[in-house]
Amino acid sequence: MSFDSCAEALLSDDICVLPTETVYGLACSALSTKAISQVFLLKGRPSCNPLIVHVLNHDSAKEFCFTNDLSKKLCEKFWPGPLTLVLPKKNCIPNEITAGLNSVAVRAPAHPIFRKILNSVKLPIAAPSANPSNKLSPTKYQDVLDAFGEKCPPIIDGGQCKLGIESTVLDLTSDKPCILRAGPITKREIGAVLNIEIVDNSAALITSKEPSRKSPGQGIKHYAPNTPLYLHSTVESMISSKIISKNDVLILPRDKINIRQIKNNICLLSISSSDNYHDTARNLYGVLRKADKLNKEKIHISLYSSINDSFTAINDRLTRASTKRI
Repeated sequence: MSFDSCAEALLSDDICVLPTETVYGLACSALSTKAISQVFLLKGRPSCNPLIVHVLNHDSAKEFCFTNDLSKKLCEKFWPGPLTLVLPKKNCIPNEITAGLNSVAVRAPAHPIFRKILNSVKLPIAAPSANPSNKLSPTKYQDVLDAFGEKCPPIIDGGQCKLGIESTVLDLTSDKPCILRAGPITKREIGAVLNIEIVDNSAALITSKEPSRKSPGQGIKHYAPNTPLYLHSTVESMISSKIISKNDVLILPRDKINIRQIKNNICLLSISSSDNYHDTARNLYGVLRKADKLNKEKIHISLYSSINDSFTAINDRLTRASTKRI
């Protein structure tokens, strides 16, 4: 899809797919209830799960929500980038975007294509991950095609997403700033900017029966492959596990791990060549998708130990994607 065609689609209350630095997004005008309903329908997304509104900067965010001194400080440091802020919404934002709540999640993406589109259409753009609800997020053009098949909207190919993990979501409508979804921007980094206590509620698991959520990515089941995913507490316990069979696939955190205990006929994949967070995050969904396409009985993977607090987001994605924890 060309840039001009994408801009025209957004201005015509239609949808398209845009790359961001985190994952590919199913984009529409955040002011069009018609386009918003198309996004929810295509994704099969429950109405209690809000969408993130994408804007160019803090000044443009003021048109759609009530900003404050805290949001200004954070945006000066982290925007454009993978930090979403939950703020009181203005009446111009449809209730369909916010799951009926009086707050809205906003962020300024860093990807140059997305920013060029924002600057061209002069509209806020809603863009949840371009995949069926609760399934693996897309980090490449082909991932989106595979996810939607013949129903796939037009896509602008921006290459592989640089970060590969969805944005951190920070609620600024609570008594204390509260992280609702872990992401590339950590609690420590946010605290260093605001110099106040930051609450972390990102581990909360919300069922579909509970009321509307302030943030996407809080569901008990999310980011999941079709193949059952077994999540082990450590890589050592996974390697020695008795439940792994020859019909399974084992995903190692890095390729330089002693695997003599593993039977030779077990299918092995690795996420990274090192313990580097950025490589791990960038490759995570791609490796899970590769494992899923092998059509094995089970996928085995392990949580990451506390290498640094950046891995909190990766462990969060694995926990929500898992079928069973071992």
